[in-house]
Amino acid sequence: MDKIKAVIFDLYGTLIYQQDTKPYLRLFLELGLLPEEIRQARRIALTEDFQNLSGFVNRIKPDLSIDLQAYEEEVAQEVESAATFPETKKVLGELRGRGLPLGLISNLGSPYKRSFFNLGLDTYFQKVFFSCEVGISKPNLIIYERMLQELNINPSQALMIGDKVHCDIDPPKSIGMEAILIDRNKQYSSTRSIQSLEEIFQYL
Repeated sequence: MDKIKAVIFDLYGTLIYQQDTKPYLRLFLELGLLPEEIRQARRIALTEDFQNLSGFVNRIKPDLSIDLQAYEEEVAQEVESAATFPETKKVLGELRGRGLPLGLISNLGSPYKRSFFNLGLDTYFQKVFFSCEVGISKPNLIIYERMLQELNINPSQALMIGDKVHCDIDPPKSIGMEAILIDRNKQYSSTRSIQSLEEIFQYL
């Protein structure tokens, strides 16, 4: 392993957690979307930026009128429920103290960006990629390649930490990055993993 010069994180399930009541899925079902339409709507939600749910629904069903207040309130409640894992800020602070630049790559819809700022995590990161802002979502390799360019490092000098094998582990490894799964509940036995962010330091 080359000397790691930057650490890149996923957000939800890695640094923070929240109540997950799946308002978007229920909205899709109320809109009568078919499975393929749901996949397309989810892609749009993750890769386009909307000020509110009305803008999003107008994008996927422009001729439809629907009362979205209950969904808006539920999304807001999810955002407000977000919290950092107990060790998150301590670990981020220590990494910064060691002089390591930090990056964030997160697949999320526009409303869920607020949790990152509400919890004060923006102060730790040099570069942040929200999929809804950059127009690309994991596992697309381009989003990783752009992050490497922004941090001015080679793939082998970057360590990615995330909680999903297909998004956070396999793609970065395929381009030469180091990647470690955070598996807090020990669900994966065949993948190198850690159960707490504090275990990162044994790989640095």
